[in-house]
Amino acid sequence: MKQATGWGIAMNVYTYEGASFWILFYVWFALEMSLWIRARLLRRGQPRKRNDDRGSAVLIMLGMYVLIFISIGFSIRQEGILPRWTQYIGFVLMIAGIVIRLSAIIQLGRFFSPVVGVVSNQEIVQTGLYRWIRHPAYTGGWITAVGIGFGLRTWWGVLLCGIGLLLIYAYRIRVEEKVLVEHFGERYVEYRKRTRRMFPGIW
Repeated sequence: MKQATGWGIAMNVYTYEGASFWILFYVWFALEMSLWIRARLLRRGQPRKRNDDRGSAVLIMLGMYVLIFISIGFSIRQEGILPRWTQYIGFVLMIAGIVIRLSAIIQLGRFFSPVVGVVSNQEIVQTGLYRWIRHPAYTGGWITAVGIGFGLRTWWGVLLCGIGLLLIYAYRIRVEEKVLVEHFGERYVEYRKRTRRMFPGIW
């Protein structure tokens, strides 16, 4: 198949996958931006948070969008293209991931923050999704990213987003849990014994 060039490439990324994918994609993007703004507004008037992030917030933000951008490139070049029906798997995963992430953040309430750190009055949330996994917001983000790979209909995108983002989240979790153990001590250690990181019964 002849490779698209110039303006054709710019148009192909929209027309090749169809409007439904991009509507979901931009809904997800808008929600992510609003969640960051919400977190900043909720922190107003709260005790100052000590920043122990070690660059993980920037890594997640840049890493996810770089992985998605590369996946879009694979889709444009039609490398590792999947059957068209797999795009519906992507839609389901994206919606499920968005709902899980949004629910987890709402359950955290004022304790949600894009950067790692704790405040003096912070609590360990152990209800809702947090009853089974300690980082459901990351689970939702990962499911959404894999859904984007399927939505772009390229195996390379699925693998890149799935493996790449999982490695990024693994680093973030290690940084975050070190801080939480230092702050909460045995209470968080006991909570870790009863739960998994991102996937119930697996990890």
